[in-house]
Amino acid sequence: MNALDTFKAQREAVETLHARLNEVAGLVSKLKTQVDGLALHPQLKEILHDEQMWVARAEALVRDVRDWREQEFHRFRYGVVWRWALACTFALSTMGILGAGYVWAMRPYAAELEKLQTQADVGQMIGRRLRDMTPEERREFDRLMKLPERSEPMNPPDAPRPHHSPKR
Repeated sequence: MNALDTFKAQREAVETLHARLNEVAGLVSKLKTQVDGLALHPQLKEILHDEQMWVARAEALVRDVRDWREQEFHRFRYGVVWRWALACTFALSTMGILGAGYVWAMRPYAAELEKLQTQADVGQMIGRRLRDMTPEERREFDRLMKLPERSEPMNPPDAPRPHHSPKR
């Protein structure tokens, strides 16, 4: 194949393509006239206008609902913060009042508890001293206290004497 044959083949292809494009352009223009005919139909125009109005109303409604929800959220958040602040204040004040009431109610018993603690300490000290006495000291103690003599000593003579430190 030479260059002239190639050129002729390309020219035939271009002419075929041109014919096909002219055919498609005719179909598009025919389709456009049909679409324009449909669009210009009065009922379709009215329906299209109504749909556009509904869309505009729906957009306005969505915008209003969105704004209302945002305002509601801000009001709700403020209310929740206010309720929590009141609840915390109430809880803290209640705890303070209960603590003060407990201190006030326990005040008369504090002196009595101190007195009883002192008496208990003295009793423990006497008990430790009696336990640590030798048999001789125990007889002397019994004689002075006018207690009847015991047949058995509290601590056997061979037993080591325990050493106890006062507990506090």
